[in-house]
Amino acid sequence: MARAEPGLYDRMLRSSTVYVAERAGQVVAFAAVRLATREVRAMYVSPGATGGGLGSRLMQRVERVARAFGTAELRLSATLNAVGFYERLGWRRDTRDAGSRSPQRCVAMRKRLM
Repeated sequence: MARAEPGLYDRMLRSSTVYVAERAGQVVAFAAVRLATREVRAMYVSPGATGGGLGSRLMQRVERVARAFGTAELRLSATLNAVGFYERLGWRRDTRDAGSRSPQRCVAMRKRLM
């Protein structure tokens, strides 16, 4: 996993809406979305909490809130190991946007909500 630059999460928290999933008082998953730019900024499930549907439920929540605010489409940059997860949720690779701001290799993806 690439090391996050200093202050990355502080900036994301100030500029995004963040949803978390907790178990026994510990955050085990989170999703961050910036509705102003229609961008899912982050999605993470800790290794010990994978496979239980937390990621799917968080993404469904993000999509539901985006629809409620009139967002017709969302975008994200998926790490290579997450592409299949997003495709199962109805996201599609976006060949129009091949660039990535991430230091990791990523796949641009989009999902129509309306």
